[in-house]
Amino acid sequence: MSEVKLKLNIKRTILVGLAFMSISMFWQVYDNLMPLMLRELGLKEVVRGIVMAADNVIALLLLPFMGLWSDNLKGKLRDKLGRRIPFIIVGSLLAAFFFLTVNFSYNMAVKGEEVNTVWLAIMLVTTAFLLISMCLYRTPAVALMPDVTPKQLRSQGNTIINIMGTVGGFFPLMMSNAFLQTEEQFLVTADGKTETVLHLVGDNWLLVYVTVALMVLTTFVLVAKVKENKFVEEKKKMLMEVGLVEDEDDGNNHKKMSIREGIGLLDKDRKKSLLFILISVALWYFAYNGVTSHFSTFALDVLKMEKFPAALIVAQASAFIFFIPASKIGEKIGRKKTIMIGICLMIAGFGLGSILLYAVSDIGVLKIIMYPVFVLVGAGWATINVHSFVMSVEMATEKTTGVFTGLYYSFSMGAQILTPILAGACMQFIDSRSLLIYSTVFCVLALLTMSFVRHGNAGDTTHKIDPDGENNG
Repeated sequence: MSEVKLKLNIKRTILVGLAFMSISMFWQVYDNLMPLMLRELGLKEVVRGIVMAADNVIALLLLPFMGLWSDNLKGKLRDKLGRRIPFIIVGSLLAAFFFLTVNFSYNMAVKGEEVNTVWLAIMLVTTAFLLISMCLYRTPAVALMPDVTPKQLRSQGNTIINIMGTVGGFFPLMMSNAFLQTEEQFLVTADGKTETVLHLVGDNWLLVYVTVALMVLTTFVLVAKVKENKFVEEKKKMLMEVGLVEDEDDGNNHKKMSIREGIGLLDKDRKKSLLFILISVALWYFAYNGVTSHFSTFALDVLKMEKFPAALIVAQASAFIFFIPASKIGEKIGRKKTIMIGICLMIAGFGLGSILLYAVSDIGVLKIIMYPVFVLVGAGWATINVHSFVMSVEMATEKTTGVFTGLYYSFSMGAQILTPILAGACMQFIDSRSLLIYSTVFCVLALLTMSFVRHGNAGDTTHKIDPDGENNG
C-alpha cells in the first residue's frame, strides 16, 4: 500500500537529468569525431583504440574516487549547493573549455601538408585534461537521481534519465548528419587519388561550438533549478509519510566510508549478486562500446556509408521508443528478467549483422540491412540501461550511493578501456568485418553471468517502520 502512495516527480527528475543529458551529448560527439581525427592524423586501428581507451583508463582511476569525495563532501559548499552540484559545475565548465582546446589543436596539427607533431602532442595532452574534467562530474551527476528519488521509483527515474541521455546523444547525431548534406560537410567521398576513401575535412567548429554551448547552458539551468539539499529532505519526508525509511544519513554524521566498508554492509548473497551484476555490466559494455568506439571508421571503410550517423540515429530512436516499455516490463517481471530480454535483443541485432556481413556482398544491400540491426541493438541497449544502474545501487544506503555508483562505473569503464583496443585488433589483424561478431560473443557471455544474479529488484533493502519508530529489517 505504501508503494502506491509514492509518486515520481517527473519535472524534478528531468531537471536532475540535465547533467546526464550534457554528458551523453559530449560523448556522442567525442566518440564519433575523435576516431576520425585520429584517422586523419595517420594512426592505425589499434593505436586509435588505445587513444579511445584513454578516457576509460582515467575514468577507472577517478570515478570511484569522485563518488567517495562527493559522498563525503563537507563545509559551506555542501550546505549551500549539496554534495553533487559543486562537482557538476566545475567539471562541465572545464570540459567545455578543454573541448574547444582539443579541436583547435587538431586543426593546427593538420593545417599543413604533413601532420604537425608538436600540435599533435598538444592535442593529446589537452585531450587528457578534457577527459579528466569529464570524470570530475560524471559519478556525482549520475548519483544525483538516486539521492533525490525513493528506491521504489528509481527504475522510473532512471527511465527518464536515460531518455534525457538519448536526447543528448540524438541531437549531435542529427547535427552531424545534417552537416553531411550541406556545403559545410566535414566528410567527402574522395581524397584526390581514389573514389573509395572517405576523409574528414573542415575545422569541425560548428559542431564543437554547439556542443559546448549546450553543455554550459544545461549546467546553468541545472544550478538555477535543482536545489539538491531541499530535494533530498523532501524525499525523506515523502518516505516518512508512507512509513518507509532507506537507512538515511541523519544529516550530522558525515563519517567517511570506504568502498570496502560499503560492500561490507551487504550479506553474502547480496555481495554475490552485486559481483555478477558488475561483471555483466562489464561484458555488455565490451559488446556495445566495441562497436561505438570504431563505428564511424567501420561504417566508412567497410560499409562505405558516407552518412554514417544515420545508423546511430536509428539506434537512438529505437532506444528512445523502448525506454518506457522497458520500465513497465521491469515493474511486471522484475529488473533481472527485463535486462536479460534486452541482452537477447542485442544478441539478435549483432548476430544478424555478423551473419549478413559475410553472407551478403552487395554494399548497397548491407547499408539497408544495418538499419534493422541497429533497431534491435538500440532496443536492447535501452532495455538493459533502464534497470542496470539501479540494480547496482539498489543495495546501497544514502551514505554509500556514491560508492556503489563508483563501482558501477569502475566495471563499465574497465571494459571500455579494453574493448576499443581488442575490437581494433580484431579489425586490424583478423578482419575489419569481425567487429559485430566480437560484440555478439560478449553479449552471450553477459547473458550467462546475469543468470546468476538473485538480488537488486526494487525495495531490496528498504525497511518498514514499526509503530514505535524502530526499523524492522
